[in-house]
Amino acid sequence: MSNTPPERPGAAGSVSWQSFDRPEGQGEAAAPGEQAKDAAASVHPAAFMTLSQESQTGGPQSIEFLRDVEVELTAELGTARMQIKHILGLRPGSVVELNRLAGEPVDIMVNKTLIARGEVVVVDEKFAVRVVEIVPPERRLGSG
Repeated sequence: MSNTPPERPGAAGSVSWQSFDRPEGQGEAAAPGEQAKDAAASVHPAAFMTLSQESQTGGPQSIEFLRDVEVELTAELGTARMQIKHILGLRPGSVVELNRLAGEPVDIMVNKTLIARGEVVVVDEKFAVRVVEIVPPERRLGSG
């Protein structure tokens, strides 16, 4: 039984997996036509640009290019765990109890990572969040 994936017939530039699984000159003889494919494949280490000393220094100037990157910020009022049958039973007027007490700070998340806590306020008839605590980096929990 072979664990070698089958080759796609007629695939442009396809190379036998076996040619990468064994040292050169060892193993089974290649089928007619395989020798030409194996000879045409050129396998060599990838060449990467060397980082200069300037790019490794870090500091505030090194993140300047990130200032215009958009991320998703959310304010999480609370969560609830529910069985599917209860979710399917939700109707207008249904009340879902959350895991937070009224007046308790909400979590401020950036790309699903907790970065701060705040209180819900209203600004020009829209909900907003006033930051009351910045979560230290060592206590931040991300999505993975």
